[in-house]
Amino acid sequence: MTLQEVLGKAMQFLNICAIYYGMQLMRCALISLGVSAGICVLRKTVLRNSVFLKGALWSLFIPVLFVGKMKFFYENTIGIILFSWWAEFFKLHVWVYWLYIGGVVVYALLLCAKRRNMKKLTAGMEKRNVSDTVIYVAKLPVTPSAIGVLRPKIVMPEIMLECYDSRELQTILLHEKTHIRLGHLWFYFSWDVLRALLWMNPLLAAGTRFLREDLEEICDWVTIHKSKNSAYDYGQLLLKSMKVLQAGSEEFN
Repeated sequence: MTLQEVLGKAMQFLNICAIYYGMQLMRCALISLGVSAGICVLRKTVLRNSVFLKGALWSLFIPVLFVGKMKFFYENTIGIILFSWWAEFFKLHVWVYWLYIGGVVVYALLLCAKRRNMKKLTAGMEKRNVSDTVIYVAKLPVTPSAIGVLRPKIVMPEIMLECYDSRELQTILLHEKTHIRLGHLWFYFSWDVLRALLWMNPLLAAGTRFLREDLEEICDWVTIHKSKNSAYDYGQLLLKSMKVLQAGSEEFN
């Protein structure tokens, strides 16, 4: 077998892979549009006061990644009528699948670069031990946060360490530790993977803020109960945080 034949077979194999996975992911992206809209409506209406059910809504995206191979597309009359032309058309235009796969790669690289920049940023931060917890101290007035996946880190602005007493700091740390214990950092990572695979759905990027809001609400609820503080006291602590950070920088939003 000549080198040209080997390269030809390799290209043929890659085209088959692009067609197969591109078709599945494009179907999933199309269906995810309806799921995204449904979640946005439910979390603002029926489930607006249900903290945990509202957060659980986002798990509906898990089966979305597997619906591309449903028998509906191959054996159901309606599915065949609606999607058979799609498959035949794009088989003649393989570049469309390559374009979609390329979009997945580019989107994934952008998200990886963002996480890498955050990792580099924390690597240069000062470490301190607060209430038997190692934290990374940010010079800028940023909101406290837990970052990373395999090795999570807690970042806290220096201005908070100067203005808060030990009890307030413990509550803030409890909030960030709760994010880690509830697996929220893994949820954010999984969400980035979903956004990359189904990048054609613009509602996923817009839904990132809503996902964070719902996970923050769950974390707030758990923190209030674990800290044995009242909701009012916890709310006052959040308001103090905003005032402290705004005092540290006029540009803080």
